[in-house]
Amino acid sequence: MKPRQGTSRRRPGVKLFWWKWMVVSSWGVIVAGIAMVVLPDVMNRFFSLLFYNVTDHYTSFGESASGYITFTHGVLGSVMAGWGVALLGVLYGPFRSGNPEGWRSVAYSVALWFSLDTSVSLAYGLWQNALLNLIIAELYIIPLVATFRQFFGKAGATAQSRKKSQ
Repeated sequence: MKPRQGTSRRRPGVKLFWWKWMVVSSWGVIVAGIAMVVLPDVMNRFFSLLFYNVTDHYTSFGESASGYITFTHGVLGSVMAGWGVALLGVLYGPFRSGNPEGWRSVAYSVALWFSLDTSVSLAYGLWQNALLNLIIAELYIIPLVATFRQFFGKAGATAQSRKKSQ
């Protein structure tokens, strides 16, 4: 029996290493988001340690405020999990096939999240969260920079191809 031609599992498009890197990063976002919903005490302690260097500081705000913190973390975790799933959809679809819209979708999404979240964090003096954001953003920025030429080639070549398609 002859092996079928053209059945390679590798699809055309972006380098597999960078794609896998971002898929793993997106799964990390999903897992962290779900943990904020299903493990609220663990995550409250984590953030309390991150911001106040004590694991149970959030309880010192009182029962009502602690409940609101837990609720807010749950909502934030739900949004994070949804964002991670959306990122996976883009990564498995247009990004993996080499469509520039896939690259832009990931880049714009990460840039908007990072800009807004980091601005709010710094405005309220929570530099620790801004630092955490920087670490998470780098998980996307590094592969986005590494794959830019695969999606857009040289700047001049991209501009010429746009002119030809108009």
